[in-house]
Order: sequence, then structure tokens, then C-alpha cells
Amino acid sequence: MLAVWLCWVCAGCASTPAAAEREVLDAVQGLFDGMRVRDPDALRPWLCEDAQFVSVDLVDGRAVVRPSTAAAFLASVGSGDEAYVERMFSPEVDVRGDFAFAQLDYDFHRGEAFSHYGVDQFLLVREQGRWRVASIAYSVVRGGAQSPFGGL
Repeated sequence: MLAVWLCWVCAGCASTPAAAEREVLDAVQGLFDGMRVRDPDALRPWLCEDAQFVSVDLVDGRAVVRPSTAAAFLASVGSGDEAYVERMFSPEVDVRGDFAFAQLDYDFHRGEAFSHYGVDQFLLVREQGRWRVASIAYSVVRGGAQSPFGGL
């Protein structure tokens, strides 16, 4: 009986795969929430200091790859008032110890206006018990008056 009770208690202490996946998505949502309010200080806890960003856009049928840094991202987000609204759809998460990979469809609005959509791919690392984004690679699909995922 004691052995069964100890297994039950220990199982409750360990992070389950579903709980770890939820924590990863919470980190991604934390990043999106900071973007919405345009607050670099709200974003910093969710980013590794040297996080890297890469966007890929198709312009006239040609891939345009734009690398960026956490510092540039924070400066960009902090330089305006209009909300950046990014929403996630159909997320998939793969947790491997202290590393996690998340892929999701997204759409992006500037204030109420639809801007673009695409796929986000995140690499996160768990530092001191907290998930932080180390890199983001994302596609940018423009065109259309509305998001394929519906309005805000």
C-alpha cells in the first residue's frame, strides 16, 4: 500500500508530457501577449537574450529571407502604439528534455487590420525552470482581405 501511495505522490510531482507541452504553448502565448501590448519588458522573460528570428516572404515569386535578433525585435515591438495581434492555430509541440519545438499556423493583425499569415516554428529551451524562445523561423503569406482563420 505504501508503494502505491509513493508512486501516486511521485507521479503527481513529475511534469507530464501534456503539462510540458502546455508550458511551451504558454511561453509562445506569453510572447504573443507582449506583442499585443507592444511592451518589450513583457517580452524579455520569454526570450533568450540572443534569440534569433528568420522570416521568409515570397516577393514576385522569389524567397526573401530576413534574419533578425532579439534586440531588433524588441526595438520594433516597442516603437509603436498599434497592437500586434498574432493568433496561433493547430499547434504541435515536441518536448525533448530541456528543449522543445513548436510549430503552428498563425495569423497577424496590426490593430484590427489583417496583415498576413503563415507558419511559425519555435525552438525553446528551459532555463531555470522557465521556457524561453531561442529562435523563431516563420513564413509570411500576404494577400487577401481576411485571415484564412477568420476575423478577430
